Formats: sequence, structure tokens, C-alpha cells
Amino acid sequence: MCNDFFIIQLYQFFTILSMNAVISLKKITKVIGEYSILDGISFDVPEGKIVGIIGKSGAGKTTLLRCINGLETPSSGDISLFGKNVVGLDEDNRRFFQRRIGTIFQSFNLISRSTIFDNVALPLVCRGFPKKVIEEKVRDVLELVGLASKEASYPSELSGGQCQRVAIARALVADVSLLLCDEFTSALDPETTLDILSLLAKLNQSLKLTILLITHDMNVVREICDHVIVLDQGRIAEEGEISEILLKPKHIVTKSLVGSLFKRDLPEHMLEELRNTPSQKSHVILRMMFADKVASVPVIASLVEQFHLPVNIIAGHLDHIRTTAFGQLIVSFPFVQNVYDEVVKYLDHRQVATELLGYRDV
Repeated sequence: MCNDFFIIQLYQFFTILSMNAVISLKKITKVIGEYSILDGISFDVPEGKIVGIIGKSGAGKTTLLRCINGLETPSSGDISLFGKNVVGLDEDNRRFFQRRIGTIFQSFNLISRSTIFDNVALPLVCRGFPKKVIEEKVRDVLELVGLASKEASYPSELSGGQCQRVAIARALVADVSLLLCDEFTSALDPETTLDILSLLAKLNQSLKLTILLITHDMNVVREICDHVIVLDQGRIAEEGEISEILLKPKHIVTKSLVGSLFKRDLPEHMLEELRNTPSQKSHVILRMMFADKVASVPVIASLVEQFHLPVNIIAGHLDHIRTTAFGQLIVSFPFVQNVYDEVVKYLDHRQVATELLGYRDV
């Protein structure tokens, strides 16, 4: 059994602390037979950030993650981990860098006949860490994830959320710098999901842990991510800061995913009455999206005062992106082209994004 404890300690000592990109992908492709699973993927994950990769089923999310953690090899392109291109490295050298990566999955993959302590200790035992070091590290990380009292328990005695905490502890126990999360909340109920996301956010802050997660759930991205990458059919459809993506989604896939967060649809009878072109008696149906301090500003009142418009609120929703207020209103008012243009400019100046839904005769 290879004992690499002291090698890892030396490597960590000489790690460049000012490193900007923990992961850097350049034109990654993955072709299986006649199918292109990944097509020219390029992005960086800065140190200490939480980056989400989101997309619908079949977008290539899991394949991309497997290329990063070494379970699959890309057909072409470069993958740099901690400043070193690992594509083309021999097995030993590639593993050297990938041992700084922890991965958690949808299924917890715990050994049912082993205690929680032994499940978490497994990576250290396989790498030949001294027994005293193993005991210290395992107890420290179980304390960190809130399971210090469960080290003698078995997986069958724990809840789903607790089992995911064990999986997180096992992923972190070897002092990893990067955590990869593959649909890790899919088997959890909404309340437990929020609990696990809160834990990861705390670990990100306390350990300066870089996190890359993939999911199909925009609620997960909204709750924890700093930056979002949207995949569609193996390509990057859109990327940006979380507030930018939620406020001004550009790609049709992004709009669909963002739409799952809010009650965005008009009542059915209004949808049936919507027209693509206005008439002399039309009201414009406008969606307004806003965030942060704008959410507390009386925008509707200012529209009425500024333009003397009879603004009618049809639907609305207010939520939060972490500590930032985020919401939308669907409103209607009489359509006059030059007034409408001025309203949109006015709202844009106040950092309120708008979307024209159509026209409705009244």
C-alpha cells in the first residue's frame, strides 16, 4: 500500500497560495461513436468560488464532471487542475493532482457494514495515512459536518441528509481543495436540500473550499452559486454571475430553467387572449424583473407618477438569491408606442429588466 501522507503534506506546503484558477478547461470535447457529448467547452473556476453547471438531461453535465475528476478522458482539449494540465499525464502523476479533489454523488455510496467513522476514514486508509492521523482527521471532519456523535453508528441508522453529510465528510477528509458535486441533492427533500446547501456554503467560507456543482435544479444554483454555466447539447449556452443569469437570461434553455423558479405564467384566459401585435385598444403585458435594492423601491408608484399611467398588477413574486431580494411583476397598461419605449428606458435606467409578453385588447 502506497504511503503518500508526507508527499501530500510537502505538496500542500509548496502550493502557490495566490493561484487564481483551480480548474481551467480549454476546448474540451468528448466524442463517443458518432455522438458529440461535449463540444468545445472552455471555462475557469476561480479559487474559493462556488460555480454551478446547470442544464437539462442529456446536456453533458455528468460527462464533463467525469472528465474533470479523471473518470473519463476527453477526446481533445486541455484540463488544468491547480495550474497543471493533467491531460496526457501518466496515471501516477494525474492521480497526484486529482487527490486534491473530493466528489459527492446523488447516491451516498456508503458501505452499509462499516461504521460512519470507517466510511469516512476509507480514503485515508487506502492512501496509507498513519492511524493517529486518521483518527484525528476523521473526528475533525465529522465535527465539521455536525456528526461528531455518530461515528459509531451505521448508515442504516442515519437519515438521508445525515448520509449525505457523511459523504461530504469522506470527500473532504484528505484535505481536498476542490469539491465536485454531481446532482448531490436529487435524492433529498427540499428542507434537507437547503440544510446541505447551507453546510456547503459554510465549508466554502471556513475552508476556502472551491466548489463545482452540476444540477438540473435552478433552486440549488440560486441558493448557493456565485457563477453559473448553462449547458445545452454539449455546449455552453450562457454563463454569468447568478444575479445576471436570473435577471436577464438570454438563451431559451436558461429562460426555461429560470422560469421554474417563479410563477411566471399568466392566467389561462389571459394567455388565450394575448396577441403578437397591438391594436388601438390594446394594453401591453410587460414582465418586470428586479433585484437587490430595486426590490424595495416603489417602482409601480413611480411609473404612475412619471408617466400618468393606469398600471394594473396582474401577477407578482418575490424571492431571495441568498441575501439579495429578487422578484418579478407582470403588469399591464394602455399601449402607446412612444410611451412604451420611454417606460422601458426608464425601467432599464433603474436596473429593472423587462420582457414584453404580448398585447391584450380590453
